[in-house]
Amino acid sequence: MTVALVACSFTADEEDRGKVGFVKGFLGGVVADEPRAALIGRDVLSAGGTAADAVTAMYFASAVTMPASASLGGGGVCVVHDNKTATTEALDFLTKVPSNLTAGAERYVGVPMNARGFFILQSRYGDLQWGQLIAPAENLARFGTQVSRALAAELKPVGTALIRDPESARVFQKADGQPVREGDVIKQLDLAATLTEIRTKGPGALYVGPFARRFVEAVGQAGGQMTLEDLRDALPQWRETVKSQPYEYKTAHFAPPAAAAGVVGAQIWSMLAENGDFTGASESERAHLLAEMSMRAFGDRARWVMPNGASQVAVEELTSEGHIEKLMNGFNENSHQPASTLPAAPKLTPESPSALSLVAVDRFGSGVACNVTMNNGFGVGRTAPGTGVLLSALPGLNGRGPMSLGPMVLVNENVNEIYFVGAASRGVVAPTALVSVAARSIMGGQDPQEAMSQARVHHGGAPDKVFYEGHLSGDVVSDLQAKGHATDPVEGLGIVNAIICPAGIPVNPGSCRTLSDPRAYGLAVGTD
Repeated sequence: MTVALVACSFTADEEDRGKVGFVKGFLGGVVADEPRAALIGRDVLSAGGTAADAVTAMYFASAVTMPASASLGGGGVCVVHDNKTATTEALDFLTKVPSNLTAGAERYVGVPMNARGFFILQSRYGDLQWGQLIAPAENLARFGTQVSRALAAELKPVGTALIRDPESARVFQKADGQPVREGDVIKQLDLAATLTEIRTKGPGALYVGPFARRFVEAVGQAGGQMTLEDLRDALPQWRETVKSQPYEYKTAHFAPPAAAAGVVGAQIWSMLAENGDFTGASESERAHLLAEMSMRAFGDRARWVMPNGASQVAVEELTSEGHIEKLMNGFNENSHQPASTLPAAPKLTPESPSALSLVAVDRFGSGVACNVTMNNGFGVGRTAPGTGVLLSALPGLNGRGPMSLGPMVLVNENVNEIYFVGAASRGVVAPTALVSVAARSIMGGQDPQEAMSQARVHHGGAPDKVFYEGHLSGDVVSDLQAKGHATDPVEGLGIVNAIICPAGIPVNPGSCRTLSDPRAYGLAVGTD
């Protein structure tokens, strides 16, 4: 049955490649924080595209439909597993700091990286033509799209401030002077023209040449500072992933610092793998394990992380078997270890909750997980005139940086199969939310949908307290308190997008489930 399902994916005529419906049978799956982007990604897979093609198309669509976190002005990071080459690597295209910042700027803005980042990703791992992936976003911008519930939720707390900027008001303000709301149609003609440049000339148009000069001038008109040299030198980098300790031959790969949540996630996963008790643990025991492991990882982060999210310690050391064992010192399955007794005391660090997650797997068994961010909701709240591009906040300023980013891909490198592809957002809780879903579904054998919906816990060490979602069982809360944990209920802990294949892909695609977090308004389509 499985062999037939995979085989029928390749029976279509090659001349139909690029058309929706080209792939027959299992096509893979996609998840995005904004539904229209997910539907576009699904169509790309159906037309014969790879996971890299799908996330590229979803990103550019999101630049139109979710500019709060995905504008062309921002940056991000991806983790990719390519089945053909049996390679797992990370692509770093985080926003850069302009080279010559001077005092007195109205808005300090980051150098945009997204367009180049997704071009580099697609050029290495994509199959479809570049223009085909940009055209859907271009059409959404030119002909209009309804404000989704996802975008409306981002607009609600900042819409009044956003429309004080005349350029932003042209898109986000209604005729009655109020910010747009869910269901309102917005057109972005300047952004459509920018996407036309990128579609026809490639992303280089944004970084060198006449359009780049106009963009630099527009940034200045918006109160920012940027030079042509800043744009020219803004180059993405392929980097090694942060690798966890293995669990049953499966290695979790995360994005590297400055996406600091990658190390935090890798350490939590490694401690759970080394401890070995998560699989058969009760819900109370799992909550205690997740709280104790996350507290230790955040305590260690206070030792190695720099203000910009980079590490002052070799990443390989942070996830080595010996270091993971040291982090576990003092762990007791029956009682909480006070955070003040850890070798490195956790510190409360401001982190931006604004980020967007994109996830895809394809019929070949390749997977991509990405986070993009504006380093603040809607960046600096200003649009570069004539371009339609919302400008990113400066990375690293007052917690506005990539600290909470850390997409994940779980791979058995011995057999070249992937089991989990995911990314999370909402600030400091992102890595604990992501690893919680992965551990429950892969280590704990929990149904993927149940693992996604399960009440979450988070312990960042500062304060020394377990935060838990309100639908967590009262018995579990009582047990945590009996173990010495201080507890505090909260409304939600993280937003996770994931594709979970407990039996591995490409061999067992029938086990895959695409899952968007019920705590948000995204969409998962493709595998079910």
